[in-house]
Parts: sequence; structure tokens; C-alpha cells
Amino acid sequence: MSLHSRIFLPLAAALLWHSAPAMAADYEPPIYVESGPEYVPVEIGSSWYLRGDVTYNTNRPVNRFSWLGHDTDNSRFGGEVGFGYHFTDYLRADLTSGFVSRDKFSFDDRTDRFEAKNHVWSGLANGYVDLGTYAGVTPYLGAGLGFLYAHREIDIDSPTLGVKGDWSEHKYSFAYALNAGLSYRFTPNTSVDLAYRFLSAPDLQHLDMDSQTIRKGVNYHQVKLGLRYDLW
Repeated sequence: MSLHSRIFLPLAAALLWHSAPAMAADYEPPIYVESGPEYVPVEIGSSWYLRGDVTYNTNRPVNRFSWLGHDTDNSRFGGEVGFGYHFTDYLRADLTSGFVSRDKFSFDDRTDRFEAKNHVWSGLANGYVDLGTYAGVTPYLGAGLGFLYAHREIDIDSPTLGVKGDWSEHKYSFAYALNAGLSYRFTPNTSVDLAYRFLSAPDLQHLDMDSQTIRKGVNYHQVKLGLRYDLW
């Protein structure tokens, strides 16, 4: 064996010995770490909305009359507030409560005094079907069930008739509503709403001054203008 071989072989063996662990380390299988599920934030209040409307009664008030040369003072404006929920893009529902109308009659000739008041309020559960959106406008149909509440007061002081006293009544009556309208979303959360509503209480009594009899059935043909705000 030559001198070169005696020097080269031990050197090569030493290099292989020290490099073997490094080579083995280079071929270790990679370690895979599974990532956790993606975090998805939960929306609180999603699909809920608030609403507020101004109403106007277009038909003749049932308590409108003239007596003793005086006319009734009938307020046709009202309003309501409520909250609702979007079940789908086409189906929603809400609960509303509002003021429907006020009727007042006053007579005072400094001898005899007579005053009568009638206030009507509503409470309804409503459902709506949105019929799609066209150029930003969404037509819809709806119906509601609930009640009308009437509060009536009479105060009379008539020395001529020999009558003096006051009387009040609170009356709840079943009511239903039919709706048709249009809504337009002018911000991501806010829509303006224009609608017609037929509101009826078939059993609510009122005084018919023409026949001097008590009749059943009070109907309102209403125009509604309001806002809906989505709580996203």
C-alpha cells in the first residue's frame, strides 16, 4: 500500500463517520401540523329590524257628525312602532303597536256643556312576503292579526236637561289587517316604506248619529309611510 493510500483511507473514513448523522438528519420525514378550524365570528342581532310609521286614515271617520251646530274634531293622523325578523330574503314578520285615531266633540253655550272623546290604539302581529327587488324597489304583500283598543269618555253638565256626570269605557276588540306596499333600501341598513293598509275591527261598536243606534264594525283605509332599520 502506498503512502498516499495509507493517508487517504483513514481520512475518508473519518469524514464519512462524521457526516453520516448529518446525512441521516437531512432525510428525516417532514412533520405536518394540522391547522385548527377557521374562526367564524357570530353575528348578534342578525336579521332583526326596527320600524316606525306615520299613518293617515283616508276614509270618513265613523264618529264624524254634527250636533247642536257643532262638528266633531277628527284626527286622521296616527303612528306606530315595532320590531321584526327576516326569516328569508322573501319572508319577514313583525309586532307593531300604535295610535290609530282620535275623535272629539265639544259643546259649551255657557249654560250646558257636553264633551265626548274617543281614542283608538292598535296591537298587531304581521307577516309579509317580499316579491323580489326591481331597480332597488321591493313590492310586498302582508296580513296581520291582533286587536284594537278604544278608550271613550263622556262628560256632561246640563242644567237645562237636569243631567250632570261623566262616563268612560275601555273596549278591546279583535282586528285584522291587509297590507300592500313598496320599500326602497337607501343605505345598507335602512329602507323607506310606503304602503296601503286596510285595518278592520268587525265587532267594535260605535254610535251612528244618523240613526241614533249602536252599530258594530269599524274600518280604516290607511296610507303608511315609515322607515325600517336592520340590526346587522
